Amino acid sequence: MQIEGKKIRLKELRKESKLTQEQLANYLKVDQTLITKLENGTRNLNVTLIEKLCSLFGCTEDYLLGREDAYLPLNFAFRSNKIQAEDLESIAAVNKIVMNIRYMNEKMGD
Repeated sequence: MQIEGKKIRLKELRKESKLTQEQLANYLKVDQTLITKLENGTRNLNVTLIEKLCSLFGCTEDYLLGREDAYLPLNFAFRSNKIQAEDLESIAAVNKIVMNIRYMNEKMGD
């Protein structure tokens, strides 16, 4: 997917998190070849994948899609190369809670 000449930041986010394409594919419940196509811009993301990726990486849709540059990562230290899809689902759930708290705090500060 390209947005205004920018590729999505999937590969960048995946590599920063030290995840393989296979691990990400297992988390998303898709074939690994789709991850390659998403990263090189030959396939588009659907709404479900966008939501799951934003939760996993703790970023906004606008950041993932390259429409904004503001990003405050939620860092997790992965202690194993054998991280499973279930582990990523747990991380995504925690990230989603943290992102919701951030959002509520921003709104309360207005």
